[in-house]
Amino acid sequence: MIIKSRDPKDRDIAELDALLKQTDAPGKRFLIERELRAMKAGIAGEEDCAYYINFYFGKSDNWCVIHDLRIEHQGSVAQIDHLLVNRLFEIYVIESKNFSYEVAINDSGEFTLKSGSHSFGIPSPIEQNKRHIFLLEKFIADRGLTPSRLGIPITPRYRSLILMSPKSVISRPDRKTFDTDMVIKADTLRTKIDHIVDKINPLQGLAIMGNMSTIKTVTDFAESLRSCHSSTSIDYRKRFGIKAATDPIQTVIDWSNGTEGPGEKKYYCFKCRKAIPDNVARFCWNNKERFGGKAFCYECQKGM
Repeated sequence: MIIKSRDPKDRDIAELDALLKQTDAPGKRFLIERELRAMKAGIAGEEDCAYYINFYFGKSDNWCVIHDLRIEHQGSVAQIDHLLVNRLFEIYVIESKNFSYEVAINDSGEFTLKSGSHSFGIPSPIEQNKRHIFLLEKFIADRGLTPSRLGIPITPRYRSLILMSPKSVISRPDRKTFDTDMVIKADTLRTKIDHIVDKINPLQGLAIMGNMSTIKTVTDFAESLRSCHSSTSIDYRKRFGIKAATDPIQTVIDWSNGTEGPGEKKYYCFKCRKAIPDNVARFCWNNKERFGGKAFCYECQKGM
């Protein structure tokens, strides 16, 4: 059962494309183009992985699927690409990477990408996912999100998986030196999970069976996680230091307290007059051909 789909990135891409048209500075253009490439590659990787996840688990009565979950806890943030929860309260935290060339992992767990004669190191997705699980586990425990049985909260079992592109080539160290079994190609996901289940010994199986819950219980838990999703918007204009000479977005001063202060300027939808955030207004301004230099709320944008 799919509880949450991936958040669309159309607005971010449109805003970055618009910024490219507004600047001629080579340094800034390079940074924006690099951001666009990374974003599009990330989207492609997440969509590929989401396809396999949804194909096998999206309509299952034993699994709940959450894509693109962002949680904040005690000043830290975890951006989780995919989350799978089954009726045994096994939580698979999945990181997706769209590497379509050779990925080399050495015996210290360091990752290197190789493309032709070029090689460059990247942060370890294994360690990245460990941090995600650490924060997720603490977040769930501190908020008491898991259901209870006989007054005792169910303790989830967390598993980490790193999904690579089916086209990638993965070079690994010896398993005894550094275990990379959690790094797999996306198209082998179902086989990998079946293999994990087959390896559970009888004593572990008895303990895990104690967590067996109805799909409604799991769905309620997954919905509570989804409700904690914290979306974020990036001010790309500020990030890349691009200032507009003129800003034609309409504004309205809020006179509710009888004064005109610096914190009281607001943006309003040109059509329905609903108050809108700064980033939504600037998205419209960056897409002048579509919105004519006016700002519109999400609902009014849909009909344009």
